[in-house]
Amino acid sequence: MSASKYPIHRLPLPAKTLQSCIPQLELDPSPVSQRRATTFKTSTEGIWARVNPLWASWPLRVTKEELLEMGVDVDAGQQVNVEDVLKRWDAVDSVDQEAESSKSALQRWTSDHRLKLESYLLGVSQGTLEDSLPQLDASSDLSADSEANTVLTDVLSGRHVVASGEGSYGPWSTRYCGHQFGVWAGQLGDGRAISLLETTSDKGGRQEIQLKGGGRTPFSRTADGLAVLRSGVREYLGCEAIAALDIPTTRALALLTAPSLPVMREYGPEPTSLTARIAPSFIRIGHFEALSPSKSARDSRQMFFGGQWRGAAEDEDGGPVGGQGNLESLGKLVEWCKGIMGELGWFEGNEKVGAKEVFDMAVKRNAEMVAGWQAYGFCHGVINTDNVSILGLTIDYGPYAFMDVFDENHICNHSDPSGLYSYANQPPRIVFALDKLYQALAPLIGYEATSSTIATEGWSSKASSSDVEAWRNEAEVVMKGWEEKYWSIQKAKEKELWMKRFGLKTSQPSDDRSIIQDFLSNLHAYNMDFHTSFRRLAYFSPPPPSSTAAETDNHLSEYITSFVQAGIVAREESEVTSAIEGWTKWFKVYGERISAEEDAWGSGGLGERKQSMLGANPRFVLRQWVLEELIKGMEAGVKAGDEAGKADARAKLARILAMSASPYETYGEEVGDGACPTPEVEEERRLCGLGSRNMLGFQCSCSS
Repeated sequence: MSASKYPIHRLPLPAKTLQSCIPQLELDPSPVSQRRATTFKTSTEGIWARVNPLWASWPLRVTKEELLEMGVDVDAGQQVNVEDVLKRWDAVDSVDQEAESSKSALQRWTSDHRLKLESYLLGVSQGTLEDSLPQLDASSDLSADSEANTVLTDVLSGRHVVASGEGSYGPWSTRYCGHQFGVWAGQLGDGRAISLLETTSDKGGRQEIQLKGGGRTPFSRTADGLAVLRSGVREYLGCEAIAALDIPTTRALALLTAPSLPVMREYGPEPTSLTARIAPSFIRIGHFEALSPSKSARDSRQMFFGGQWRGAAEDEDGGPVGGQGNLESLGKLVEWCKGIMGELGWFEGNEKVGAKEVFDMAVKRNAEMVAGWQAYGFCHGVINTDNVSILGLTIDYGPYAFMDVFDENHICNHSDPSGLYSYANQPPRIVFALDKLYQALAPLIGYEATSSTIATEGWSSKASSSDVEAWRNEAEVVMKGWEEKYWSIQKAKEKELWMKRFGLKTSQPSDDRSIIQDFLSNLHAYNMDFHTSFRRLAYFSPPPPSSTAAETDNHLSEYITSFVQAGIVAREESEVTSAIEGWTKWFKVYGERISAEEDAWGSGGLGERKQSMLGANPRFVLRQWVLEELIKGMEAGVKAGDEAGKADARAKLARILAMSASPYETYGEEVGDGACPTPEVEEERRLCGLGSRNMLGFQCSCSS
C-alpha cells in the first residue's frame, strides 16, 4: 500500500469489514427507529445497527421559525410529525457527486439541516496520526485552517456523513450487555458511540474510527447520547497519556465542541464535546454476553421502561428471555475477532485457532494491560464487563485517575463507595470480566473440543438445549486452570515493569518484598507521592564501596532528605524527620542491590541506569488537579463564544496533550536552585508538581 495521504472520506476500507462479516440488527427504516430506545432479546441475530451521527439535544427541540421553514404554523393549529422533524437529518444530498465513479465507493452525504451544525475543532493528536493513521490527511497544527482539517471537522461533527452510494456501508452503533458493579444489567448500549468507518495501512494496520458523544442511538435508553466537554477532555488526554506509558489503549484522534449546543447535566448546562477515537476494534466482553449470556443472566429478566422491546417475552420453549442466546452470531463474532487478532500477528506459528485460542489471547492481553495499570498507578474506576476490551485495550476513560499519595485501596470513582474497583481490586475484577467472557464462549469452546474442528456457519443451528449444556460441560474440562494462567501472566508482567521502574536488570526472589513491597509500604506510611518518588529514585547512587560507615551514613542522609522533601505531602517537621529516618533501611538494601548489578549495566554503569530509569518513570503525570484546571479554563474559553476564547481553549489543550504524550522529558527538572528559569520552564515545573493538597486523591463520577 502506498504512503499516500487521503482525506477521511477517501480512506481505503479493509478487504473485510465488520458490516460484511457480522449480521445487522433489524430496525425499521424510519428515522425514528435510529433514535428510539430499543432492547433486543439475546437470541436476536447480530450486534450492530445503522446509525448516523445526530449531534443534537434529545428530546428534540424545534423552534417556531424551524417549523415555519417546514411549512407548519403551530399558531394556526397545525401539527408536526416527529418523523418529519427527524427527516431533516437524513443525509440524502451528495457532496462528492462530481468525483464519484462507483456507487459502492464511499462519499460524503449531507442535508441542509446538517449543514447548520456549528462545530469547532479543539485538537488533533499528532501521535495518533503518526502511529495509527499515517494515511489520513490531517494536521495537529490548527493555527491555519487547512482544507484537510475542514473536511475532517465536517465528517467528525456529522455535518457530512460518509457512506457508500448504494447504502451497503455507513456509520453504525453496536449493542452489548454486561455486568455493572458485579451485577447483571442486561442490554447497555452503545448509547453514545457511533463508528464512522474502518481503514488500514501498512504502518497503522486496521483501525476503526469511532465518535464518542455523537448523539442518540437505538441503545441510548433515556440518555441523549451527547458528552460534556469535561468528559471529552478527560478521554482525549487519558488515551494519549496511557499510550505514552506503553500501556495498551484506544487512541484519541480529535476533540471537537459545539459552542451553540449546551448539554444539560447535574451541574446545569455545560459545553458539549465529541471525541474521535480509534482502535483495531471496539468489541468488548459485553458484546459476547449479549449473544451468549452467563447462567445468572439467563436466569434473570431485564426490566425495560419506554422505547420498544424487540422479541417476545419468552422463547418458544417457554424458557427465560433470551434462552441460550444466538450461538450462530456468537461464532461469527469470534471469527471476526480472530481475524483482527491474526492481522495483529498474535497467532503466528499457531496452525489451529478457534474460540479457545481467542479466549486465551484475551486473557493474556488483559493480564498484561492491567499489569501496566498497577505498575504506573492508573485507576480505571469502572471495570464493568462492557468496559473490558476483547483486545486487552484500556477503553472508556470515565472517572479514571493516576495515583497521588500511594494507597493500594485508593478509590478514584466516588460512585464506588465499597471500593469494588479500587486500585488493589483491578486485577481480580479483570478476572471477573474474563470469567463472563469464558461463560459466553463456553458452548463454542466445548463444541470445537468435542468435534475436534473449528466451528463453521451452521455449527449450532440444529443443537438442542442438552447439546449446548454438554458443550458447556466440556468447556469446563478444556479450560480448567485458565485463571492460574492469568495470574501467572499478570504477576510476571507487573514484576517486569517494577524492575524497570527500579532500574534493576535482574530479578531476585527477595525483590518482591525487600524492594517492591517495602518501597510501596513506605510511600503509604509516610504519605508520599507515588510518581514523584519513583522519578527521584533515578537520581540515587549507592555510596562508593570504599566509603566508611560515617561517609555512607552522610551520603544516604543527604540524598534521602532531598528524596523525602520532594515527595512528601505533609509539611510538619516531625513528619519529615520521621520519614527520613524510616527510609534509611530501605535505601541501604536498595543501594546494595544496585551495586550487585554493576556488571549488568556494562560500561555505562550508574549513568546508564539513571537514563534508563528516567525513561521509565514519568516526570509529567496527568493528575486530577491538572485536568480540573484545564477543563475549567477550556470551559471558560468555549463559553465566551468568540474566536479568542476558543483559540485559548485550543492552546491550553495542546500544551497538556504535548506533555501527556512526552511524559519523560525533564521539564525544568535539572534547573539549579540558583538559576532563573524562563516563564515557560516555570509553568512546566508547576504542571509537574503535586498541585493543591485538597486535590490529592480527588474523585470523579461516572457522569458524561
